[in-house]
Amino acid sequence: MVDFIFLGPSKTASTWIFEVLRPHPQLFVPASKDIYFFDKYFERGVAWYERFFSDAPEGCACGELSHDYFSSEQAIRRIHAYDPDIKLICCLRNPFERAYSSYQHLVRVGLCSGSFETALKEFPFIVDEGRYHTNLCQILACFDRASVLVLDFDELEADPRRFARRIFSFLQVDEDFVPDVLDKKINTARRPRSKLLARMAKQAALLIRKLGYPNLLGRLKHSRLINRIVYRPDAEGAKQATPQRVYPDHLVRLYHNELDELSLLLQTDYSKWRLFPDKQEQISWR
Repeated sequence: MVDFIFLGPSKTASTWIFEVLRPHPQLFVPASKDIYFFDKYFERGVAWYERFFSDAPEGCACGELSHDYFSSEQAIRRIHAYDPDIKLICCLRNPFERAYSSYQHLVRVGLCSGSFETALKEFPFIVDEGRYHTNLCQILACFDRASVLVLDFDELEADPRRFARRIFSFLQVDEDFVPDVLDKKINTARRPRSKLLARMAKQAALLIRKLGYPNLLGRLKHSRLINRIVYRPDAEGAKQATPQRVYPDHLVRLYHNELDELSLLLQTDYSKWRLFPDKQEQISWR
């Protein structure tokens, strides 16, 4: 049985968390970071899913990371049916920054060439993943609050050691373990050598995953040679101009409402992520 799942959303340090979990001697995660069993490949059956964990050393807690589960009500119900006592981890990030980061990723891999606002219409998941209150309500309707660890992306940036310890503590493994990547940035935004090459690499990745070889894909993603072929060096990639961020009014209203409701749900003040907080009504916390 799988003991824990990081379920998203995307662009909230899932790759960093994956690299922190992998070397822990009391934990096991497959080579593939995204199996997507409970949403995209459920028809392949539990036996197919659990084969990814067949190499786990005895006594290790097994887990996976598939960031699309967070906004999939169907996936949440399936996870609950699989094991109602499973531990779930999610990480929340400023929803505006998260949405824009998701848009930039689509541009980098050649799947989107239009504006941010056009992408919001063409790829609804960009918006849906930022409905934190709505999605967490779906999760907490199935699982006990004690079974769900809600992390804050800002805490990772401020104190990676404490952030990792919170995960280890939640999974009831050695909190003092210090992974090599603790203070490193993982999966930073990079500039592809060409849009065509990036799109081809993305399509190849989708095909490999569809054929049922996510572990192979995971190993290829860690290949330095492939990364050098597809992407420019970090220093050179950093020279690209950052597009101006313009958030449409409907997104601002939606996310402000979600943040207000999220604050009440978790009894934590998330008004820090509202745009122009000096012009917005603030929630008073006691």
